[in-house]
Amino acid sequence: MADNKDFDSIMREITGGLSGDPQKDMAYLEEQMQNYKEHELSKEIIRACGRLIYELIPDDKKEELAKAINNDASGTEAALEEVRFNIYKKDFDKALRIMEALVTKVEELNAFQDDQVSEYHVFDEFFEEVLYQYRAKPDKDIRRAQIPYTEIYMLYGSLLVELKRIPEAQEALRKGLRWNPVSFRITSEYIETYKMTGELEQFFNLTKDAFKIAFRSVDVARCYRNLGFYFVEKKLWSEAIASYLLSLQFDHESKQAQSELYYINSSNDGKIPEPSIEQAKEYAETYGFPMGADDDILGLSVSYGRHFLEQNAPDTARYFLSIAYDLTDNEEIGKMLESLPGSMKFFL
Repeated sequence: MADNKDFDSIMREITGGLSGDPQKDMAYLEEQMQNYKEHELSKEIIRACGRLIYELIPDDKKEELAKAINNDASGTEAALEEVRFNIYKKDFDKALRIMEALVTKVEELNAFQDDQVSEYHVFDEFFEEVLYQYRAKPDKDIRRAQIPYTEIYMLYGSLLVELKRIPEAQEALRKGLRWNPVSFRITSEYIETYKMTGELEQFFNLTKDAFKIAFRSVDVARCYRNLGFYFVEKKLWSEAIASYLLSLQFDHESKQAQSELYYINSSNDGKIPEPSIEQAKEYAETYGFPMGADDDILGLSVSYGRHFLEQNAPDTARYFLSIAYDLTDNEEIGKMLESLPGSMKFFL
């Protein structure tokens, strides 16, 4: 079946034929799914009709469906937990067998693939989705995949790193980033593989890009430690010191940054002076990395926080403002947080 109508026009026609009688409408929608199965937009139309049918299902049947989905999710989580446990025991061969079986299962299922009107992702938390929408500006609807692809590929990639199977690890982590392009957890693990292979320029460039998705102070600190490592390898001592000092501004207790500063000092008999803030700014401009957290991340967290304050949603406002405060220790933001009632909650 082919015509020149777009998706929205077709769905308006289909929904216009609904009668209000659930039994009749389910049969009608199933008929429409059959009618459009050869259409170039068949996947999108069938999915949309499926969502409409779900809304018509009686509540008790919805509960049965939810239980089936939850049972499958529980099985997946149980497998992931077993993998984690075996990694902890350093039984990497057993962990790999379980992981490979799980990956094969979800890839053969091939569910939640993008179509012409929808993108499917698995974000770990609300701000990731906000950040993705801002960065990518997708022209499709964002929908949540019901399989934890991000965690699956993150764990699989990490396991392959442990086994020193770096090209395979990189492939797994890239798959994880397809499902969550703004995951700092996966991104940082992916970047680390280039340190392991000695591809320092790729390591350096990917680290600079990672600042754009680092919305926790510890993540910004890690980006600066990566820069410090790069500069040490290049024997650019002053730049390395500046990077590690910037890292400590975001993670005050980092033993790694402190030990690296000690190493630089002892390797050079204490002859490298601590760079000034002006010198650090010059390095940032020269090498193309930010002085502090990403401006867009700060702007988004503050603007969304204020928006939800205006909407009388204090928990959500607290979530966004806490991101900004964690990155800046800004006194004004701190006062806004103190004025909010309730407790901290995270939203997906």
